Amino acid sequence: MFDTLRINEKSGVPVWVQIRNHMVSLIKMEQIKSGDILPTVRELAAQLGVNYNTIHKVYQDLEADGLICSSRGKRSFVADVNSNALQLPESPVDLVIDQLVKVAEDAGVTKQDVLMRVDERFSKHVAD
Repeated sequence: MFDTLRINEKSGVPVWVQIRNHMVSLIKMEQIKSGDILPTVRELAAQLGVNYNTIHKVYQDLEADGLICSSRGKRSFVADVNSNALQLPESPVDLVIDQLVKVAEDAGVTKQDVLMRVDERFSKHVAD
């Protein structure tokens, strides 16, 4: 099921985002269905030739979105989700922004502070 995934190192899209989007697509197209057992983090990392932590991040993100269920010492499996309702982010930037919003909320950082910090980063990179 994951043998169709080709990671593009030159795309500018982080590897974990490519893998995550591929997994969401597999769920959406019902190539993997509710209750299907997923490879372990180690198995998938070896199969795709990526770092263990990369797959661990993918699984954590999918679990946070309610797409898979995981527990320590047990195999992960696809959650009971409506595959028609699943949407891939429009771009990798959208996924990163969604994560930024989650982290900011968890840390108690205000929207205005986040926007100010992003604006500062853009200004710094444009000036370079």
